[in-house]
Amino acid sequence: MPTVLAALLPVLVGCGARRTQGSDAATATARPTVPAAAPRQPVALRAPTPDAGVHVAVTVREVPRAGATISIAAGPFSLGSTPGDPGRDPAVEADLVRVQLPAFDIDALPYPGDPAQPATTGLARDAAARACTERGRHLCSEVEWERACKGSSGQPYPGGTGWGDAACTQGDLGRCASPDGVLALGTRHAEWTRDDIDGRAIIRGAGAAAAGPMHRCAARRTALAGQGGLDLAFRCCGGPSPTITYPREVSRRPFQEQPMNASQLLAIVAAVPELERLHLRDGLSMFLPGAVAEVMNHGATSAELHPEFTITASPVRWSPTFGDDLLVVSAKSRVGSWVAALWVLPDGRYRHASSFLLQNDPVAIALAFGEARREVVWSSCWNCGGEHGAVTYTDENRVLIVQR
Repeated sequence: MPTVLAALLPVLVGCGARRTQGSDAATATARPTVPAAAPRQPVALRAPTPDAGVHVAVTVREVPRAGATISIAAGPFSLGSTPGDPGRDPAVEADLVRVQLPAFDIDALPYPGDPAQPATTGLARDAAARACTERGRHLCSEVEWERACKGSSGQPYPGGTGWGDAACTQGDLGRCASPDGVLALGTRHAEWTRDDIDGRAIIRGAGAAAAGPMHRCAARRTALAGQGGLDLAFRCCGGPSPTITYPREVSRRPFQEQPMNASQLLAIVAAVPELERLHLRDGLSMFLPGAVAEVMNHGATSAELHPEFTITASPVRWSPTFGDDLLVVSAKSRVGSWVAALWVLPDGRYRHASSFLLQNDPVAIALAFGEARREVVWSSCWNCGGEHGAVTYTDENRVLIVQR
């Protein structure tokens, strides 16, 4: 049976493998959907992204005078990123934790804050902090930096809803502004922050040649605080230093069965737009425990002969790597049987990671897990070629559903 790949990321919708007896026929379709970029004030500039043919809107502002600062109002914002975001490092990025930040101000431009001069780079972090202290200010914390980048709307990139590429890394400094008007925020150089993790200094942003996801407002990387000569800029903040500690991820069990009924499952997946094409409201049902014996019998074996696996008809809560949390489910509706993997979001919602449909084939499907943490096995006929596969977690933090 040919391998059928389901959706790789939330912007791709996978569907459509039709199994036929005595034939290798299969169908697969994938439909990309790119969300429209929201217009930004005062001027919207269409800038190319690394994806050919796709553009995003970036915010344009006038370049301010030397020494200008931007005031950031007190209020809540969500720290971190959404599970499943491209480029997200789940081990170190918070799952959109809501925090309250006091008012502060931040340099409109990297130090020395003069549009006529290049950003100062190459200083060790202590030297950068002293430069801020001499101005009666402090080296920005990573929380202040992220809030200045996201704005109150929580935009994911320093210039808008997507990475502005050339608009943010070349030419006039005003071509790529945060919602509050902070310019060149980690778009041409990574920047020091005052914070640490595991004995290393937190840096935010990335150099002009870095890949787009490295420029996300939530992206966190590290450097040796005492090392000079690095291509790292910095900027200063004013106001009371925030006492917020960046939240640390917690360890989760790799696998855990999570029984639920069809109504509970429908409530979850009905809110996931990518699964709408499975017609989940049209006769959705879950597999009963007896489905495990059915799947094993098709392959002339039994679960008892495979103690290396836990085999179940229930949904599986899955943590394939530190910091990530997914729900893997199998069910059927009038279009056929299917498997789906959903990112578990911190607010109780779910986000599509990948899905796979056996079109017009309402066969029982069981899920299985063992020692391989980055894989959940699915099967409609254990030991039968082409009748099973896996939900796999890749090194790029993507989820694939494959048929084997």
